[in-house]
Amino acid sequence: MKHARILFLLIAFLTMNSVNAQKQEIKSIDSIINLFVKSGCFNGEAFISVDNKPFYDRVVGYRDIRTKEKLLPNSIFNLGSISKPFTAIAVLQLQEKNLLDIDDKVSKYIPEFPIDGICIKHLLSHTSGLLTSIDQIDGIDLSNTVTNDSIVGLLVKYRVKPIFEPGSEWGYSNLGYDLLAVLVERITKMKFADYMQKNIFLPAGMTRTFISNSRTVKDWLPGNVSETDLMVPHMFDNITSCNVVPIDSVPWVSGAKDYFIGSANVYSTVYDLAKFDRAMRENSILGHKLQELAYTPYVLNNGDTAKDMRAAIPSYYGLGWFISIDKSRGRILWHKGRWFGSVSVFLRNPEKRQTVTFTDNFDYRSVDLKGIAALKIVNHQHYRNPVLMSLVQKFGCGIYSRGFDAALADFKSRKEQERQNYYISEDEMADLGNKLEADHRMDDAIAVLTYCKELFPKSSAIFSTYADLMLKTKNPAKSVENYRQAVILFSTDAAEQESLLNGTGYVLLVANRLDDAELVLKLNTELFPESCNTYDSYASALEKNNKINLAIEIEEKAVALATDQNDKLLEILKENLKKLKSEIPGR
Repeated sequence: MKHARILFLLIAFLTMNSVNAQKQEIKSIDSIINLFVKSGCFNGEAFISVDNKPFYDRVVGYRDIRTKEKLLPNSIFNLGSISKPFTAIAVLQLQEKNLLDIDDKVSKYIPEFPIDGICIKHLLSHTSGLLTSIDQIDGIDLSNTVTNDSIVGLLVKYRVKPIFEPGSEWGYSNLGYDLLAVLVERITKMKFADYMQKNIFLPAGMTRTFISNSRTVKDWLPGNVSETDLMVPHMFDNITSCNVVPIDSVPWVSGAKDYFIGSANVYSTVYDLAKFDRAMRENSILGHKLQELAYTPYVLNNGDTAKDMRAAIPSYYGLGWFISIDKSRGRILWHKGRWFGSVSVFLRNPEKRQTVTFTDNFDYRSVDLKGIAALKIVNHQHYRNPVLMSLVQKFGCGIYSRGFDAALADFKSRKEQERQNYYISEDEMADLGNKLEADHRMDDAIAVLTYCKELFPKSSAIFSTYADLMLKTKNPAKSVENYRQAVILFSTDAAEQESLLNGTGYVLLVANRLDDAELVLKLNTELFPESCNTYDSYASALEKNNKINLAIEIEEKAVALATDQNDKLLEILKENLKKLKSEIPGR
């Protein structure tokens, strides 16, 4: 009896300590959310589950800023790119049923798909080389309805080529996941939304989860969901705006007719995501073997692993999931999402049976840091300041309201004195330069991007953006100078360096900027004179610009190089040369 009493007291002591620790963790999470509220950088729901039980749940702010209607628990959000893990699971389910093999080429199932070297695994792992999204093809008129049904035809029409060799690099592509939705429909003969409902959402018990097939979401609501269950998304209408507004007040969003599924547009709740995590851990919607394949970092052609070191948690990428490189708190599988006025992050620790989800219907990009901080608190770890706002957005707002000089002075002051409260994104800086240019504020655009080169001296993207601006302002010498620097910064590998200007040139071709494409692709032949591919690309630009004789001369150089090097492109280049010669009567 004495031993039993001691055991009972020990269990009681450990239980009490566990309860006290849990109370402290909840108090700590509450305190950082209070800080979010005070800083005005969170309007949404935070939910944490541990061991299949709710651990923490808190809702903050408004469903609609105009009416001051409160946001309710379990509200429905557009998950944005958190849709991608679901799409990946659908594809892996088809592999599990022997209806496809991810090593198969996409063209096996979509015969009209125009790019022969892309396999299903390349789409799943973001290693296909495809553009980030279809709207990067500037010639496309997105005022018309453009959906998944349009994608393959547009790729054929605009003769889109990969920016890099499939499998050779990691490059995030929404377009690749939109194509995976097309693939699922072709194989199953079902609408993608119906397939997902039948095979993933309902089996996982996700009764408040669905896919809308158009921007008019209210037309696609399940019977148990009303329009008031949907949060109203809010955003800055651009990188230079000073106020957050509902997206129906933003003309370029509310008037858009393009709409894609596969990469985004799964609507769900924090509770349903916890159910999804449990279903995955119990192998009820996908077997353990294929889950482990999805959670394994993808291996590139050169043996390196696909990774995104710029993510909030430096991570590898598997098949539909980011996988944290830091294993000190276990294996973290995660994804974040953003869709016109809503942002979210979903983190899973399958071994510890933990999930953390933050959803926000005001467009703040640091939502991933909030989720990471909460997960670290649960695991008694130090965390990075999650209360970060965009300093670039403040910069843009200041340029339009007070002028460039005053805005720059404020930017530099905050950068030096309040750096802990802001993040500075080179992508947002490039967006700001592009916005200023689009608004015909060319001097401000040049000033911003000139400062960007000082701020990000090792950013290939910034130098490339500046070079493009120099093309538009008819300064080819400066453009060439900056493209050269962009190539040097892009990679130390010659093949990867070559791919930068090659991809840039094809984007310019699609945008019908033929003279600019010529300049860029000619520069690539000068930088890489032993590459038959650079000459072939330059010849394509010349052909499109109706300079057939010069195109033939350049293509002949490509064929000669390929012959000397016994290059695998030789037969393709010969066909290209034959086609060019056929365009001139008598040859």
